[in-house]
Amino acid sequence: MKNPFVKQKNTGLIAVASVVAAAGAGTLAYLYLTESGNEVRNSISHKLKDEFKNLVSNFISGKTCLSKDTVKTAADHVAE
Repeated sequence: MKNPFVKQKNTGLIAVASVVAAAGAGTLAYLYLTESGNEVRNSISHKLKDEFKNLVSNFISGKTCLSKDTVKTAADHVAE
């Protein structure tokens, strides 16, 4: 049985967490502090909205007798 009071070395874990945090901070700084980052954010936002509409329209058309195009058109009107 392991002794729970033995000190473990966590330097590798701390180093990896620090690198990941620095990379995340750099990415967020790029996305929010540059003009091209703003364009990337808008592009990602539009892609996510389109994918969400596709997912919802597939789900609704599968549960009802409506076609996917009809549901997508209705979702576009509701979203605006």
